[in-house]
Amino acid sequence: MVVYGIVVTWFAFALNMGWQGRFISGPHQPPLALGLTLVVPLSFFIFAYLRRGAIWAFCQTLDLRLVVAVHLWRIGAIDFLLCAAEGRLPAGFALPAGIGDIVAGVAAIPLALAISSGSSAAKKRFVAWNIWGLADLILAVSLGILHSPSSAGLLTGSGPATSLMAELPRCMVPTFFVPLYILLHLLALARRKEVTATSANEKPEEVGFRREILANS
Repeated sequence: MVVYGIVVTWFAFALNMGWQGRFISGPHQPPLALGLTLVVPLSFFIFAYLRRGAIWAFCQTLDLRLVVAVHLWRIGAIDFLLCAAEGRLPAGFALPAGIGDIVAGVAAIPLALAISSGSSAAKKRFVAWNIWGLADLILAVSLGILHSPSSAGLLTGSGPATSLMAELPRCMVPTFFVPLYILLHLLALARRKEVTATSANEKPEEVGFRREILANS
């Protein structure tokens, strides 16, 4: 409940900041508010996980198939491509970020099914997919900043900037969903050794073991 409470608080904070227009930066200002809303929760969860306390124990109870399947929502990045076609987002940001997210989202469900089947090749696909998805998110954030109308917008030209990504509802992507998916990728890679042992016929004692970890924490 603590973990869920922190995530909900983070979501509500990012939503409120976006509602107030706090993520919008001027031409001589760095995107500080947006950057901190992305980096601070990310750093907090990584630090808490590495301490191997209650949050680490909670993360061990999450089904890896679910951790992968939730990335299906990333196909919503088709919005980036549509905005680029309408001239509302720069192609230098929208195309790599949008296509990368769509590929990661489309591949999520077949990978989740492969994990369930216990395929011997699932682990390699699992690691490759996570590296791809993680690299895509890091690239998207970097390109978003470099094409922003802020002082960090080194690639901003005469065309559209990424101002749209600092406004609701799209500001929730870099301030909540991107760092959340980064955390899920990191968690998946940290537990990659479990992939070959995870199957649709998971033994009840294994499930009970995960629940016991959480209860004892």
